[in-house]
Amino acid sequence: MRKTFYILILCLALGATQSVQAQSLEELLKGLSSLLGSSEQEPAKPKISHPEVYDLIGRWAFDGLVMDYTGDSSLASVAVSTLETQLPTLATKFGLVAGRDYIEIGDDGSVTFVSGDNRLPAQCTYYDSYSGEATLQFYYDGKSIEAVATIIEQDGKTKVLFNANRLMALLSQHYSKFKENTTLQMAKSVIDSYPGIRIGAAVKKR
Repeated sequence: MRKTFYILILCLALGATQSVQAQSLEELLKGLSSLLGSSEQEPAKPKISHPEVYDLIGRWAFDGLVMDYTGDSSLASVAVSTLETQLPTLATKFGLVAGRDYIEIGDDGSVTFVSGDNRLPAQCTYYDSYSGEATLQFYYDGKSIEAVATIIEQDGKTKVLFNANRLMALLSQHYSKFKENTTLQMAKSVIDSYPGIRIGAAVKKR
């Protein structure tokens, strides 16, 4: 269970800052700034909806890592879209397999994350179908850990997204080597500079 917890949290948090050369988001933004004109209009955002609670019950197959940006910086938005291309490589690195791994949601609010032979149980203690916000409670090393996810339906896909800032806060509290990990420290610096980054998974109902 410990391995599964770290895979889930580390994979999601690191996904927010991965790039081909592990460059910082700030450097990427500088490179992209020339691509955006001051008079360029932002593309229309796809319509977003949220599933009803009864639609969530069942087994959802993992369909890949996803990320988005809810802030108001055009440059950051384009940069995040670019970083998305690195997510398949990150999923492979952590052993996540589309179609094999899944999330099981019971009608009693139970939630189980399954990746290969690893299982991580949780309990959904709150879900609001208007906002898509779900509160998940994990039990890890005898401690109760709470994480908030947003479930959205967009472009025909269902996505479970976590606020990257909150993920970093969880890591700093529960991962003993957080301060020693230079990659995580770089990720924290980028995420703190550009609030609004979300990272998670696309899922398909079986």
